[in-house]
Amino acid sequence: MNNFWSYTVADVLNRLQSTPEGLTDAEARRRYLLAAANRKQNRRWLQLLKLFLGQFSNPLVLLLAFGVVLSAWLQDWSDALVILGILFFSGVFSFWQEFSAGRAVEKLQELVKVKANVKRNGQVQTVLLAEVVPGDIVLLSAGDMIPADCLLINQKDLHVNEASLTGESFPVEKEPGVLPALTAVNKRNNTLFQGSSVISGEAVAIAVLTQPNTEFGKISESLQKNPHETAFEKGIRHFGYLLMQVTLILSFGILILNLLQHEPFAESVLFALALAVGLAPELLPAIITITLSAGAQRMAKEKVIVKKLASIQNLGAVDVFCADKTGTLTEGIIKIQNTTNISGNKSAKVLQYAALNAAFESGFVNPLDEAIRQATPAGALEGYSKFDEVPYDFIRKRLSIVAENSGLHIMITKGAVENILEICTQAEDEQGQIIPIAAVKSQIGALFLQYSRQGYRTIGVCYRDITGDPVIDKTDEHSMIFLGFIVLYDPPKEGITQTTAQLKELGIALKIITGDNHLVAATVAQQLGVENPKVITGSEVSKMSAEALVNIVVQTDIFAEIEPSQKEQLVRALQKGGKVVAYMGDGINDATALKAADVGISLDNAVDVAKEAADMVFLEKNLHILKTGIIEGRRTFINTLKYIFITTSANFGNMFSVAGASLLVPFLPLLPKQILLNNFLSDFPAMTIASDNVDEELLRRPRQWNMKLIRNFMMVFGFQSSLFDFITFASLLWLFRAPEDAFRTGWFTESLLTELFILIIIRTVRPFFKSRPSKYLLLSTIAVVTFTLALPYLPGAGVFGLVPLPAPVLLTVALIAVVYAVGSEITKGIFFKKMNW
Repeated sequence: MNNFWSYTVADVLNRLQSTPEGLTDAEARRRYLLAAANRKQNRRWLQLLKLFLGQFSNPLVLLLAFGVVLSAWLQDWSDALVILGILFFSGVFSFWQEFSAGRAVEKLQELVKVKANVKRNGQVQTVLLAEVVPGDIVLLSAGDMIPADCLLINQKDLHVNEASLTGESFPVEKEPGVLPALTAVNKRNNTLFQGSSVISGEAVAIAVLTQPNTEFGKISESLQKNPHETAFEKGIRHFGYLLMQVTLILSFGILILNLLQHEPFAESVLFALALAVGLAPELLPAIITITLSAGAQRMAKEKVIVKKLASIQNLGAVDVFCADKTGTLTEGIIKIQNTTNISGNKSAKVLQYAALNAAFESGFVNPLDEAIRQATPAGALEGYSKFDEVPYDFIRKRLSIVAENSGLHIMITKGAVENILEICTQAEDEQGQIIPIAAVKSQIGALFLQYSRQGYRTIGVCYRDITGDPVIDKTDEHSMIFLGFIVLYDPPKEGITQTTAQLKELGIALKIITGDNHLVAATVAQQLGVENPKVITGSEVSKMSAEALVNIVVQTDIFAEIEPSQKEQLVRALQKGGKVVAYMGDGINDATALKAADVGISLDNAVDVAKEAADMVFLEKNLHILKTGIIEGRRTFINTLKYIFITTSANFGNMFSVAGASLLVPFLPLLPKQILLNNFLSDFPAMTIASDNVDEELLRRPRQWNMKLIRNFMMVFGFQSSLFDFITFASLLWLFRAPEDAFRTGWFTESLLTELFILIIIRTVRPFFKSRPSKYLLLSTIAVVTFTLALPYLPGAGVFGLVPLPAPVLLTVALIAVVYAVGSEITKGIFFKKMNW
């Protein structure tokens, strides 16, 4: 439906064949199936086709496909078919691995789908966000994601965050109405846009357009084309480009050398192309996907659902963890310690008025109101009914309701003590007398200070009788009577001190970011074992320059009395200070900080906007899960790095070996199909890297992308690999005077054996026999080693240009590979110690 903002609500309901009571279940189901079936089916097939073709889209593979055509044109059908077969099966293998990994992650992500409240059959129902259809009546409150482009029917103090659509960070106030058809997107105040979120207030709206026809849907494709790159992804991309460039340059150089040796042109071209494919890290994207997917599945068993795979790598690099204390460091089950008047004595009236406020508020669910409801005695609310409400927001930090009893109206407000006091002109003393607030303000302040130093969170309650119009808004919060305090206690979690100590051992600094006052926050931190915590407040942060904040945040343990907008500011300051930051939050005011953090962590029971902004969702609010997740992130990072080490050591060495062999022998040292077969066989163990075990000592500190380490590793182990290749050449040429086919078979065997041995050796910083590889890695390596030794003697080996080797030659080649393994073990110990790995 076009230009729906220019129609009345009645017109839109009529055009969408809906009613104020919503659609029927059957009609909603019909519309959902109609809209989803073709879109899902088409999109699924397109995704599968794109993934499959992607396995062959590497420029080097396309060049090799040209080589296949060249072989066929020269009527070398054997080479053409063998190369084509290896390319095809390698592509299918990679496709299946990536497809399986992707499906596993999708199933996990289904567990944390965002939901929406709609009215169907006149009843409120909760459905998945994706199940909202045009014509649904949507009910929204603070923290909700807007599921579709909607026309507003009615609202109460509604403010919406449209930053994802317009880039504007300030909340937008919405109200019903009719606007001209040509009204710009950012001026459509009667429209709620899919992808935006409710900051405060509540609303009822009718869903008009759903994905992909929404305003956000029109731009989401272009946004998806340019996702934010993590530091690891950027490093991987640069590394891949570097290695590919070196490979192409050396392959071209080897082509020239072979042509100068008067080798046949077509055969030389095909050899250079096969060499480029065999040496390039074309499996790196698949290895990363498989490794991350395996990590996500292991984390799911620990009750962590990964929404964005790349965040696993970042989690392994995290060295600062930011969180509110409530529910993370404390039990998160708020208990009413006391309800007192301004003299500090227990007051049933304070509890009753707080209970009225909590019972009649209709915003987002929160533990404070739940605690008040549970503490309320039976019959305390009898005779009262709700008349009106001004919802809570993070600017006013208070919530007001109007209750009616026997025709009389009373306005009751509760919230942060400072924000309650600023709207009070009077107070009620212990005898029920109304006195000026100025006379007891110091007494109220002293009580507040006392409770805070004891570690209690304190909420203020005030009221006034309404004699005029009982419909209220924010401007009516004035001339109130301060009644007293709700004193709350949230004890530290059992075992939390041990968990925070373990995080410290893992090299992670804990930063508490809270809206509570600095005295409460400092007391709780001391209960958690933080000695002499350094505290700064939100007001102090607001006075600092950006440079000063960067310098101070690293040294600070607690950020107290923090405004919602300052949370993102603190995260970015830590990042500018060189820290990798994880942020845990579950509230509306955490969304921007969650997006800004290197790893945003939310909870399964968080508000929708927080879950949507997060990279990971914890099914339990437990720091022990965080510790497990960080170790898993490091495990995933290290296993990915293992493949890079294997690739660089084998490939860089082979480049020099091939260049040297091209000068030493008057024939191609390996046939193109032998290079590809070598590559294909070595891929099998490499694909199991994701399941490999990781040494405990490698998990003890944060791990980040280190190009210097990779470059040095490539040089040291590459040259060592090349050295043993030349020993093999010398043995085959001068000791055994091997003919062409025997030379190629001997080097093929030695090259593959050394690549398999180096995989077992460099997967650990310990002596290889003191670190057990995973079952799949060990079995696949043994299987490929056995097959490699047996291959020249199997029927059909001649198709690949391989011939049986005499026993002395085979034993010599095997011995060289074993000595290489011993040498690599010694070099590894020296290298990792020097690089402090």
